[in-house]
Amino acid sequence: MSDKAASLPTLVARGDHEALRDALAGGADPNWRNRWGVSILAQAAARGDPDAVRLLLAQGADPGLGSDAGNTPLMAASARGHIEAMRLLLDAGADPEARNKWGLGANDWAHWPANSAEALTLLRIGGQ
Repeated sequence: MSDKAASLPTLVARGDHEALRDALAGGADPNWRNRWGVSILAQAAARGDPDAVRLLLAQGADPGLGSDAGNTPLMAASARGHIEAMRLLLDAGADPEARNKWGLGANDWAHWPANSAEALTLLRIGGQ
């Protein structure tokens, strides 16, 4: 793993969009995954960081790339009710019907957050 790729989780965790942009421009993989297969896009979506999600998608991150367990970035955003991240992912082609290895999808995860009604509605209409 390159130093650029290794720093992506730190940059996303800090919300350092400028450094994230620089790392991606310098060759860091927008589809980087950790040892459990969780993509950097899923990490940004789980944080509810629409700027990082937007940046990663613009650099070619796959909105449907699931972890080793099959959890997608949309599932991560749905579980936390991050509406803007969910909308960006759906608009980029994330499949709201995708299921993880336990058969759970974004709709199942969207029941958890306090704004579950909004999250479920967004999944039903598919972004827009």
